[in-house]
Amino acid sequence: MIRREFIESFSSLFAGLLSFPITVFAKFLNIQNAGSTILIKNLITGSEPKKIRYKNFYNEIYISLIEFSTATNYRTYTNSSKRKTVLYLDRDKIKFTAENGFVLLNDQLYNYPYEPVWVEGEIWVCARILAELFNDNTSHKMSFDKANREFIIGKKEVNISNINITSKDNGTLIHIYSDKQFTDKDISLKITNDWFYIDIYGAKVDSDALASRETAGIISEIQVIPFEQSVSFAFKLSRSVESKELIFSDDSNDFYVNLRTSGRQAREDKSKDDLEKQKEAWMVDTIVIDPGHGGKDPGAIGYGNVKEKDIVLAVALKLGEIIQKRLPDVKVIYTRDRDVFPPLWKRTKIANENNGKLFVSLHCNSNNSSRAAGFETFFLSSEKDDKARDVVLMENESIRFESADDQKRYEGINFVLATLAQNAFLKYSQYFASLVQKSLKSKLGPLGMKDRGVSQGPFWVMVGATMPNILIEMGFISNKYEAKLLKQKATQNKIADAICTGIVKYKNDFENAL
Repeated sequence: MIRREFIESFSSLFAGLLSFPITVFAKFLNIQNAGSTILIKNLITGSEPKKIRYKNFYNEIYISLIEFSTATNYRTYTNSSKRKTVLYLDRDKIKFTAENGFVLLNDQLYNYPYEPVWVEGEIWVCARILAELFNDNTSHKMSFDKANREFIIGKKEVNISNINITSKDNGTLIHIYSDKQFTDKDISLKITNDWFYIDIYGAKVDSDALASRETAGIISEIQVIPFEQSVSFAFKLSRSVESKELIFSDDSNDFYVNLRTSGRQAREDKSKDDLEKQKEAWMVDTIVIDPGHGGKDPGAIGYGNVKEKDIVLAVALKLGEIIQKRLPDVKVIYTRDRDVFPPLWKRTKIANENNGKLFVSLHCNSNNSSRAAGFETFFLSSEKDDKARDVVLMENESIRFESADDQKRYEGINFVLATLAQNAFLKYSQYFASLVQKSLKSKLGPLGMKDRGVSQGPFWVMVGATMPNILIEMGFISNKYEAKLLKQKATQNKIADAICTGIVKYKNDFENAL
């Protein structure tokens, strides 16, 4: 009797908690976290370590940007209406937007899976991501020790901290950010075989961070080559230079190199750069949908003789229909819209030729065990998770349906080298995959389908796609319950709607972060 009364009382209490508005419940959780602090150690100033609060989100430690700036004496600017905050660290500036995985650091866009959150009228960010962003891309040396709750700020042993390239009416301007006063005796300029070199005696740099800087004007590529006593900056030129000029700043240790070209051509280059950046590089205006298998390749054959190729085609066509309703200005391209078999290499060729901005490959999973269940999303990588091994082998098996000539295309290809071109899109693809998986969970979870998460693997169908791309396994057709669900139009509509929701979120995040 006593035991029953206890259970009834506990159930009532639990039901009462569930009846709380979610915002009230979130505030309750925040109050519980209010006493939790991390230690900020600033090795640059040598000041006393300071404590700031943290909160737990997504299983990660988040800190307030405003409290962080107060503890470190860095500046911030917050636009509350847009829920954006800019953090200024010396010459570096970083912009965060709430619920948006894209971050703008020194005018370059980066992408991380742990989104900033808006709590108590301000931005809170993942401490680990904040440290990684500055450590990997600036002269700041930052680290976050989660176990000991310590955030450590230092400086790398560099004296050249940044490079900025700007297209001007009469040429291209290279701005070298320097903490050391160099003279013209320390710097030499030369042009050899369409490469422009700036050699700086006594320079120290973080070569990986500077080589990733954005190009502009007549510069199409940057290489940074450190030597024992000097550093050589190499800039690939897209056209000839009429003259070069070294200019020292009057109010800092910075210096500039002005590469002069004819005014008319430079204006054309600048207009082209601006147009491409604004309309092509940034705008997600073309979605490529790839229904896996097809024609002579049935894909996996599951319970009740259901064929993978039929389910994925139905979902693909529905997905395209929903995209055109929700994003009427976005173009939808199919690698197949009927029961035919395009070779794997041709699918990404279609995507590239149509200037696709996102590539979505649709599949159903299968396993020797009828108990295997759930949905998952993959992004392309030369590495693969252990759990991705069987899926990779199964999906790459489609190559056997290709002609002998087509199969020769894969011979001798080093997969690591083949995916190097994807490095620029890796984090974008990972973020895109996380959004789609989260959306699928909201639609398929209530049906009793298992969330298998996001994984990575070397899928041939995605090799060569010069855009963020993902491969979705919508469920196991070898599982009796899931096979029946996947055959139903209602489930297919839910899957298509969930994928579209992920696409819309990615597009909005990507474009709103600028």
